[in-house]
Amino acid sequence: MKRPELTPADRRVAFESFEDRLAMTAQALSEMANEWNDTPIETMAASPVSTAEGHGWSEIAYARNAYGLRGDGQTVAVIDSGIAYDHVALGGGLGAAYKVVGGWDFAENDADPYDDGPAGFHGTHVSGIIGSTDKKYTGVAPDVDLVALRVFDDNGNGTLEQVEKALQWVHNNRNAFANPITTVNLSLGTSWNSSNLPDWAILEDEFRQLEQDGIFIAVAAGNSFATYKAAGLSYPAASEYVVPVASVNSAGQFSSFSQRSDRVLAAPGEKIQSTLPDHFYGSDGVKNDFGATSGTSMAAPYVAGASVLLREAMTAMGRTNITEDMLYDWLKNTADTVYDSVTNANYSRLNLQNALDKLVGADDFGSTAAEATNVGTLTTSITVSGTIGQLQDSDFFRFTAAASGQVTFTMNVSGNLAGKWQTPDGGTVNGNQVTMTVVAGQSYRIGLGTSDGIGKFVIDARLTATETPPPPTTPNPPTNPNPPTNPNPPSTPQPPAVNANWGTAASNRINDVNLATASNYYQITAGRTGTLTIEALFNNALGNVDLEVYNAQNQLVGSSSGLTNAERVDVSATAGAVFYVRAKGINRDVDFRVTNLVTVTGNQVAIGGTAGNDVYSWTHTGALQQVQVNGVSYTLAASSQVQIQGGAGSDSITLQGSSGVDTITARPGSIELLGNTYSLNTSAIEQTMIRGDSSDRVTMYDTAGIDFLEATANGVSMVGTGYQTRVQGISNVTVISLGGADMARLSGTSGNDRFTVSQGVRTLTNNSLNLRVENMATVSFFGLGGTDTVEISGIGTNDELYGRRGVGRYTTASYRTEFSDIDNVLAQARAGQAVKADVKTVDYLFRRLAN
Repeated sequence: MKRPELTPADRRVAFESFEDRLAMTAQALSEMANEWNDTPIETMAASPVSTAEGHGWSEIAYARNAYGLRGDGQTVAVIDSGIAYDHVALGGGLGAAYKVVGGWDFAENDADPYDDGPAGFHGTHVSGIIGSTDKKYTGVAPDVDLVALRVFDDNGNGTLEQVEKALQWVHNNRNAFANPITTVNLSLGTSWNSSNLPDWAILEDEFRQLEQDGIFIAVAAGNSFATYKAAGLSYPAASEYVVPVASVNSAGQFSSFSQRSDRVLAAPGEKIQSTLPDHFYGSDGVKNDFGATSGTSMAAPYVAGASVLLREAMTAMGRTNITEDMLYDWLKNTADTVYDSVTNANYSRLNLQNALDKLVGADDFGSTAAEATNVGTLTTSITVSGTIGQLQDSDFFRFTAAASGQVTFTMNVSGNLAGKWQTPDGGTVNGNQVTMTVVAGQSYRIGLGTSDGIGKFVIDARLTATETPPPPTTPNPPTNPNPPTNPNPPSTPQPPAVNANWGTAASNRINDVNLATASNYYQITAGRTGTLTIEALFNNALGNVDLEVYNAQNQLVGSSSGLTNAERVDVSATAGAVFYVRAKGINRDVDFRVTNLVTVTGNQVAIGGTAGNDVYSWTHTGALQQVQVNGVSYTLAASSQVQIQGGAGSDSITLQGSSGVDTITARPGSIELLGNTYSLNTSAIEQTMIRGDSSDRVTMYDTAGIDFLEATANGVSMVGTGYQTRVQGISNVTVISLGGADMARLSGTSGNDRFTVSQGVRTLTNNSLNLRVENMATVSFFGLGGTDTVEISGIGTNDELYGRRGVGRYTTASYRTEFSDIDNVLAQARAGQAVKADVKTVDYLFRRLAN
């Protein structure tokens, strides 16, 4: 498509001036010089509202104090007038050793993006809002790195072409620094007020690319509301690929100058104190100047910094592949609602505290030693996983020792969590481990807090039982010369002397056992009625090992012998029954695995879980079923009816159906699969992978809270609080929302995709997938190639339809549907009604989308 020619006014772009009523016009800053005396720029002595005061800034302090979020590990690109990188609150220099790690000057085409006079100050002020390290005027994300991309010259003149080059630079250099560029801030704009794009909008290809890169793009909404007196956005804030940011005052109400639309996130933007170049007040040589100014230019970096903190928190909580849409949707759905009496509409005001609290969720374990959560009896091992969600959080656990001996606790953490042990009942701390001496039958507590950061943790507790001492020797009693005659004395079998008691069986690992003698006995108690599986895993080159299993009457009930690296014995057990495992052979490094989670009664199979993170798999081949429990395989009859009940940990399962037709219903944490002669039901399993073929059918339900749906060529995935369900290889998928501000992102294929919309029902159809989405609040569709078509039916009088150049949006009272990279759009009004949209806009949409 030929790029439209720009008029001189169109080509010129301006950053915000000192006076909110002048900002975001197409005038160059030099043309506003006569307004300097009316500006709200103030010295620190004037005590304006600052980054430490006023509505909204308290939530930034909350993010630091409660969650320890400071923006470490990310870089923000500031496309503006440059950065006075010698400012003490902005690192004092330029390069890898400083906060401003690099950049480029597109106005003067050199590698020194300094915020020069006479007109320079704006980029420095914006950068301080994002990342100032000053103790009093601290930025939103003080540990973040910055990149300065200067697109305005010394007199404040800039063009969209220079902005376009800067955006291309971001894509090409997004991974060129120690910390990746995750965010772009654009506190600039043009004379425009619309939800549609101007004909001269030349930045869309670059914005689309950065969105695909996962980069969050915050753009000032514009400061000309007093001029237009109607809802709308400046450009580039009107782009579908960016996050437009409006301004609120210290009371949380919309600033009189701020442009606005239903897409904006509003944030503090009035009289914000931040960094200034030394030349601004006359160059005294001390690089520590601050001043306050107003505008949506000041609100945009607030949201840019907030997105950095939210991304940091999502990463700490285990989220991966974080996108702009994921961040924007989360911030928007946790935002406050602000009513604007001028436009008679409600808008979204950022509430970062609410966003973080909803993300981390409620504490899942007792926070003090007195409130310690009971995790059961420690026989050989217990695994506990959880979240340290706040800096003040501690999680305490209580367990009962099944045998006397020594317990070793090992901590593994993720995110930014620096785990800190709490040992109310004693123990020796050595790095990520604690050792504790325990007595059989006694209860003990262990806790975990944080010395810095938040994140997920897994604690593995292993009990090494004290060897049972031999019984005392009893001297021979005196001989009775006339003993009573009993020709058939009763036989009382004696249990063997055991090397160790492995406690109660569930899914136990006893690792690194040294078989120093040719015969070793271990005691195990069945935890449930069903199959008791004992395995020995070893390197046969170090010595062969065979297994024998005896019951409490010293009767041999199972054995395994061979010359491989593993032996396995399966026996039938009753809950509470005692068994003795004999390991025959000498080998210095043997791992034992004991599993007692499977019960088979006829064609009914019940499989349990543990307090740890259990991993299951289920496969139906037509001739039989195969189940794995924590790596231990069981073969079942093809017609078995299987029930899997997960335990207290974070469990996962992979399902692989047969070539027949399987009907699958997936709910958060549970699955019901029905085949021709078999069935599978799961519960209390947090992560599910379902693999099938084109003949299978899946229906997925979400929670009543906020859930995320993503469909790509690799499958369909649903994520919500406490669960994740993924589907691969299955053509027919239906997703039903049960409420909440749910969000879906559907990606097409390189072929021809068809996306249909009818109120709350959206359907994506292509060669490999027929996906139906019901009642989700927001659904976005991205065509990725081929000839893609969107069909919208039943458009009502109060609905709104917008589109231009391959992108569009259809909104109703309850649902929002967005689409991009589309070739054809077909729309049909509800019977007897008309589409509420500008006819020219709609006609243009239908004519030009293919271009």
